[in-house]
Amino acid sequence: MANHHIPVEFNKDDDELKCHPSQSGSTATPTLFENSNNSKAFCAQFFEDQLHQDDDEFDELNQQLNQVLLNDSFKPSLTQTFTADMSSYLSHEKLTKNSRKMQLEYQNATLREKEFVFNTYIKNDIENFSLDKYKHYLLEKIIEVGPPSHKNLILDRIYNQIHKLIKDLYACKVMQKGLEIMASNPQDSPQQLENYLSFIHQDNAQMKKIYVDKIANQIIQKSLEIFDGNNLFNLLQILSKYILNNNNKEKFELSTDQYGCLIVNKIIDIYPKQFDIQTKTICNNIIVRAIENSSCLTRRQYANYIIQQILEKGQEVHKRLLMDQYLIKDFISMSMDKYGSNVAEKAIIYAGPQWRLKLWEEEVSISESSFKKLINDQFANYPVQRLFEYLEQQQRNEFVALLNKLHGNNHLNSHGQIVMKFAQANYSVKRFTHKIVQSELNKQSKNQEKNNNNNKQQKNQKQQLNHQIPQFQIQQQQQQQYQQFNQQQMQQMLLKQQQQFKQFDQQSYQAAVMQQMLFFQQQQQHLLSQMPQLYNQDANYMPYPIMTQEQQMMMLRWIQQQQQFCNSNIKFQNEQYK
Repeated sequence: MANHHIPVEFNKDDDELKCHPSQSGSTATPTLFENSNNSKAFCAQFFEDQLHQDDDEFDELNQQLNQVLLNDSFKPSLTQTFTADMSSYLSHEKLTKNSRKMQLEYQNATLREKEFVFNTYIKNDIENFSLDKYKHYLLEKIIEVGPPSHKNLILDRIYNQIHKLIKDLYACKVMQKGLEIMASNPQDSPQQLENYLSFIHQDNAQMKKIYVDKIANQIIQKSLEIFDGNNLFNLLQILSKYILNNNNKEKFELSTDQYGCLIVNKIIDIYPKQFDIQTKTICNNIIVRAIENSSCLTRRQYANYIIQQILEKGQEVHKRLLMDQYLIKDFISMSMDKYGSNVAEKAIIYAGPQWRLKLWEEEVSISESSFKKLINDQFANYPVQRLFEYLEQQQRNEFVALLNKLHGNNHLNSHGQIVMKFAQANYSVKRFTHKIVQSELNKQSKNQEKNNNNNKQQKNQKQQLNHQIPQFQIQQQQQQQYQQFNQQQMQQMLLKQQQQFKQFDQQSYQAAVMQQMLFFQQQQQHLLSQMPQLYNQDANYMPYPIMTQEQQMMMLRWIQQQQQFCNSNIKFQNEQYK
């Protein structure tokens, strides 16, 4: 029978030694496991092959990490934010929150993080960022707190395409932020500021389109607000050609345009802030030209806002010139216009009581026909209602009397009836509020009188107390001095008595006691005579029943002291007798 095959056990030590020629005495070439140099070469080749099998994204990520020297211990939050948010930015549900998060992370990031994010995500896509509804905020944040190199690169890219981007709402906001930063720190971006000034000081057809554009004129307003000195003067010189200028040969006017009038309003707004004589003069000329043409401007759809701006925010000189020389004469016809009625209302609101009185006497109530014309007009009835609201009580009574007269003659149409209802309601309310105000004023005056009387009484009491306190202190001092003097006399008497009793014999004891009693009576009378403020019949005399409690207690203590003094003497004498 054949023997079964028995497998060889390779894990056995003896067999393992036989398999290696070096251990068995063979002259064969050493194996790979016995050659250490070959082992190292095998490991390097193995890992190198594995690296070659990595995809392109892994290599690209390694290159980015090598550029910024990122390691496992440095994981910036700004990088994580941009990696997570920018990939899904357009499809994100909370774009506003996402944008604010990136702005906050950028503001708190380190310079190395800002460099990495700017170079990776923003540098090559600045134009698209400026046109995006939410991404443009990030460009504004970089311009505000970013490194100067990043800020200047953004400004260069945007201002190089300013004619294309200036009419976009979001890109225009980025330009305005850049303009603010450049004006506040001109040393950081001198070349960019120079490029913008060369653009804004152009006078051509393309700039005229920018003046009247809905979005682009905002940067013109921002320039007027931020610039000063020669930069502002040069800009105002260009704009002055197209604002109510007789020398303007081109058919282009800013004051009557929907958006051009906003530039004129901005000039009125910045006038009080100017200190340069040339700049102030050219601003004043523009405002005066608007006042001189107020009769025309008040009836235009957009130009009437210029006159309203002068009434609201203009200087007192311009305001008085406008109202006294132009508006008060043109009030009736202006009030009956659709757009002029708005100006008439503003004039009544911002004018003083003297101007309203003059308007009432010279224009409104000068005749019944003029008053009737105003209150029955579809536009003029609104300024008339406003006038009644601001008039004094005497003129209000005249107003109501004229209304009642017209109402009695049936001369009021539907608009006049509205004015009458308004006047009656407002008149009653005004009278009621006037009574309430008067009653409150009377109460306040009475309370003030009471407070004044109370204050006077308190002052008098304080003065009396101040006079009484020194007198009371003097009495206390006198009483203390009297007690001290009394104690000293008692001690002296005891010493004398002790010396005398030592010399007395038993036979003369009774005679000495009798003599001592007589002495006590004399001493008591003498002490009583030394208290004039309590017993003497003088100006300061106070009878016992009306003495204060403190004075009565003092009197009782003094009597007790006298009794103790007598008892001590008797006790001493008895001891001497024994």
